Amino acid sequence: MRLIPGLTLVLLGLLAMLAAIHFKGLRYFDRPALARNARFDPILDGVKWLLLLTGLGLLLRASPAAFFGTAVALLLLWSYRKAIRSARFQERLLRRDFAVLRRNRPGMSDGEILYDLAYRKHPRWGPELIEQMVRDYPTLESFARMLSRMERGYRGFKGRRPSRRPTAPSVTPGEE
Repeated sequence: MRLIPGLTLVLLGLLAMLAAIHFKGLRYFDRPALARNARFDPILDGVKWLLLLTGLGLLLRASPAAFFGTAVALLLLWSYRKAIRSARFQERLLRRDFAVLRRNRPGMSDGEILYDLAYRKHPRWGPELIEQMVRDYPTLESFARMLSRMERGYRGFKGRRPSRRPTAPSVTPGEE
C-alpha cells in the first residue's frame, strides 16, 4: 500500500518544483518575506528533490511498473521543458513572429520589430533594456540567443574568478 503515499510524494515534489520556479521568477522585493532569505532557495531545492526521490523510492518498493511509468513520465516532461526552453526552439518562435510582424507592418525596421516582439513578451524589462539589447544584438539570431539566455536567468559570469595563469616575468629594455 505504498503506492498512494509514493504518488503523493512525487506530486508534492512536482508542486515544490513549480513553487521554486515561481519564486525564482519573481524580483527580490516581489517575493514574500520568507522567500527573501538567502537560504530559502537552497532549502526549497533540497525539499523538492527529497520529496521526489522519496516518492520514487516508495513507488519502486510498492510496484516496479508504477515506478518505471512515473519515471518515464517525469523524463518526458523534463525533456519537453528542455526542448521548449532551448535557444533553437525560441529562435524558431521568434523568427515566426518576426515574419508575421514584417508581413503585417512592412514599414517597420528590423530593430523596431525586435523591440516590439521583446516588449510584448517581457514588458517588465523596460524600454531602456530592450533598446540596448536591440542595439547590441541587431540580427535575429543573436537577439534570439540573448533573449533565451535572459529568460533562463543568464547572469553573465557564474561568479568564478578568472584563473590565475603564471605570467612570464616582464623584462624592461636595458635589464637583461
